[in-house]
Amino acid sequence: MMSHNERDWLSLTEASDWLGIHPTTLRRWADEGSVPHFRTPGGHRRFRSEELDAWMQGKQTKALAPPGNLLLHSALGYTREVMADQGVSGEPWYIAFGHEEERQYMRDTGRKLFGLALQYMSRTRNHEPTLQEGRRIGQSYGEQCAGRGVSLANTVRALFFFRESLLRASRPGQAHPGHYDAEDVRIHRQLRHFLDEVMYSCLDSYEATCRHLLGGEAKP
Repeated sequence: MMSHNERDWLSLTEASDWLGIHPTTLRRWADEGSVPHFRTPGGHRRFRSEELDAWMQGKQTKALAPPGNLLLHSALGYTREVMADQGVSGEPWYIAFGHEEERQYMRDTGRKLFGLALQYMSRTRNHEPTLQEGRRIGQSYGEQCAGRGVSLANTVRALFFFRESLLRASRPGQAHPGHYDAEDVRIHRQLRHFLDEVMYSCLDSYEATCRHLLGGEAKP
């Protein structure tokens, strides 16, 4: 019969479900020593739910936030570099947001979108709230571009510019050079899915806003 203390421990699968991440990710973090766990005599990893909760909140060892923040800063840094190198300030989609307050808002929104993308690709369940928030950002961007007269082609160019920034920053195998496994494939697949949904939402909103504006012009 299993003792009370033994029942307190979660298996790798149970712990990954508890955290909402893929078992492969948790196994790697445990092997790297960043997640509190215990090894049974048979070599199985065991975790306590309260220790996982404390770890998630940054009370023990490393929290989840630093890796995500590093990737976020990498994406933002790459974006700034490319904007400088390619003269993005002359692009119609950039010029359309001429006031500094508007550009600051777009920068803050882009940072938030990057953060949501990182959340989405790091989880294996409960994706919908994050995805819905990403869609809302895409919808807002589509409305603003259509309202400012930015062409659909230039709106798509802007979307692909930021999409490429995040994909490059999170390219597979970056954390472990030369190592490209099933977990890398899963993460990139989820990231692309998230960015696709944001783009679809943006384009749907752009078209709806254009129809509304045309309808308004047709009224006496």
